[in-house]
Amino acid sequence: MKTPDTPTRTVLEKEAPGGAATVARWGSAPPRMVVETGAAGSTVRARLKERAAEDYPEGKVLERLRHFGMQRGLPPPTPAPPAPKARDAKPLRPAPRVRQLVAAAVQPGAAPAFRSATRVPVWRDLGPTLIPHGQTYGHGSGASPPVSGRCTAIVVDRSDSRHLVLCTAGGGLWGSHDGGATWAPLTDRQPTLVMGALAQAASAPQVMYAGTGDGDGQIPYGVGLLRSADGGLSWSLAAASVLLGVGVYDIAIHPGDPLRVWVASTSALHASSDGGSTLRTALPACCWSVSVHPADPREVLAACVNGLMRSGDGGASWSRVALPGVTAATSYSRLEVCHAPSQPDTVYVAGCAGKRGFLWRRSGAGRAFAAETVPSAMKLSQAWYDWCLAVAPDDPDRVYWGAIDLFRGQRGAAGMVWTNISSRSSGDSIHPDQHGLAFDPANPRTVYACNDGGVFRSLDGGERWQSLNPGLGITEFEYLAQLDSDAGWILGGTQDNGTLANAGTRHWDQIALGDGGDCAAVDRGAASICYHSYYDMPVERAAAKGAQAFAWTDVSPPTPRDYAALFYPPLEARGNVLAKAGATVWVSADAGEHWDEVMLPTSADADPDLASALAIVGDDTLLVGTVGGRMWRIQRGAGGWSQAGVVVLGALPNGYVSDIAVSGQSGRTVWASCSQVGAGHVFRSLNGGRSWSDRSGNLPDVAVNALVVDPKNTSVVYAASDRGVLRTRNSGGAWSDFSNGLPNAIVGDLVLHAASRVLRAGTRSRGAWELSL
Repeated sequence: MKTPDTPTRTVLEKEAPGGAATVARWGSAPPRMVVETGAAGSTVRARLKERAAEDYPEGKVLERLRHFGMQRGLPPPTPAPPAPKARDAKPLRPAPRVRQLVAAAVQPGAAPAFRSATRVPVWRDLGPTLIPHGQTYGHGSGASPPVSGRCTAIVVDRSDSRHLVLCTAGGGLWGSHDGGATWAPLTDRQPTLVMGALAQAASAPQVMYAGTGDGDGQIPYGVGLLRSADGGLSWSLAAASVLLGVGVYDIAIHPGDPLRVWVASTSALHASSDGGSTLRTALPACCWSVSVHPADPREVLAACVNGLMRSGDGGASWSRVALPGVTAATSYSRLEVCHAPSQPDTVYVAGCAGKRGFLWRRSGAGRAFAAETVPSAMKLSQAWYDWCLAVAPDDPDRVYWGAIDLFRGQRGAAGMVWTNISSRSSGDSIHPDQHGLAFDPANPRTVYACNDGGVFRSLDGGERWQSLNPGLGITEFEYLAQLDSDAGWILGGTQDNGTLANAGTRHWDQIALGDGGDCAAVDRGAASICYHSYYDMPVERAAAKGAQAFAWTDVSPPTPRDYAALFYPPLEARGNVLAKAGATVWVSADAGEHWDEVMLPTSADADPDLASALAIVGDDTLLVGTVGGRMWRIQRGAGGWSQAGVVVLGALPNGYVSDIAVSGQSGRTVWASCSQVGAGHVFRSLNGGRSWSDRSGNLPDVAVNALVVDPKNTSVVYAASDRGVLRTRNSGGAWSDFSNGLPNAIVGDLVLHAASRVLRAGTRSRGAWELSL
């Protein structure tokens, strides 16, 4: 993605006419320009972009989500789910292990009693509530609007167009009463903040439903429907066992009965006649979209993995609808269906099968669907993930269709004429990866778009865009790094919104574009350095402070093109030692200038165990944890890392080592966490890793993603989990919740700023938080 000609605080000022770039001290510079062309651009990012289509033919987001699932033992996302066999009569319910994991992860995060709360530290929001200049595929002065994080749907209140309710993929629901000028979270204490769909009842606007679990991302943290009877001001959960462990794609409500609800999910199309309190299976297949005829609710159309299904009797019976150019055996990666609001007998269906996109239109009741022209430049590699379709409320011939880009189609005598309204060569652009569309009921020219960068509004049908992201704290952090000598210096890698540097007052600046991966910092006071990564094995290094802050230099290890590693390989730095690992471990003794590759016991295997965690002990020792639960120690040899020896340590029983924390200087006391569901999540070794004891105590069977050992009292350990932060004061003998004030979000990383005694957490889609110990 390019963000040229847009002010932001980053490494280089825009090149002067003579070609020289000026720099200023970090934190005191005027607004700067991100320039990805010529000498100012990142050669690492350019290299990744150049080969992304070949390396990730179904989109790199698929690998990122596979990485998320592998960490937890979840099934991998399926771009083209298998259609059920004719004899199947049951929905595709998740495996018991998945349901077990989700049930443990989504327990309500109840606030402590008042008396207890007065003695419990409270987490504070670090933001960002503003990433001022985000990424798009556009060019020009309007190509870099403010962004926030991934949104999946929005409701514009039928009773008041200034009242907005926003559904985010991992940050819960948010509300605004001033047209998006300000926002407030609505569901921070709900059992899960992972959301997939949102709908408002036409006959009773005070009634709204939200689907837990993220269908687009296939993150199955669903437990049922959230319901509101006061226009979205307050929400309660209608728990449903059939929705436990699934993701929701879409919700449709009967136009005359607010209690009759349809829920399209990763497992089935579900129906309810009592507002979601009970659900029955209407169609036993993955269902992406459902649309009810607004004037004749007997007609329900469902876009499912086995094609377009129609009911003419309100869902009592169903039949497959013939679509030209495909057959009953066609394997879809996505389908979307919608009735035209102003002429509801007109219906559109958008689909993707293989590498081909389809658009079909029914011109009237009882008529056959006919094929329509598809946008020639539409990118379909991620159709399973980003896909949405809507018809303008006032014109049945105007269609909005989103995949990676958002297109507006106008149907005329010559067919559909398409315009890319999200990625322009001049004028306004918005973030790619579209997930949801909505219109203002009072003004059909006002359209809202939800995507991986947040929510955007156009008052003129998509010609010009306004970002509504300032104030939304929904950024998804993958990793954090900090400097102990500067309490305000924090670095974080985020999903699709770059690597960010804390600029204070819940404002972070994007100091590297793309997917932000693991990052690290080496504290040398004014001469501190830092590292950041994207995905795969590349690494960039820069000064952490001063005139050359974040002026990135490529210091990537010389890995071959087909090198096996996780999507986000582990990265660690200490002193001059820098390490990054996959099937082998790459180590540099001079901050990335030169690298040595250390072979591991499984490196030569056809399916090598991959490194998932690293720890550097002193200048000569590395600890490595793997996806399979193996642990190794690498000892630097007399001739350097090229002569390093590898010692096999005790294995952990639960697979996927998510973090390693070394207590003290000797390296004999080591803590390790495991994130997969099963026996034990926190382990301790008192002999350098040769043997381990399970210190999980009363921890729930939920993913533990990071550990911090308190250097002032090594019996105190903090654990970042999918259920917030937990603490032990007796080396794992017993654990208690330590999430007072923290939203009930997935916590992916945890760091302790030792000098100021501040604990920091990076969450999946509720930003970064800190707590004073």
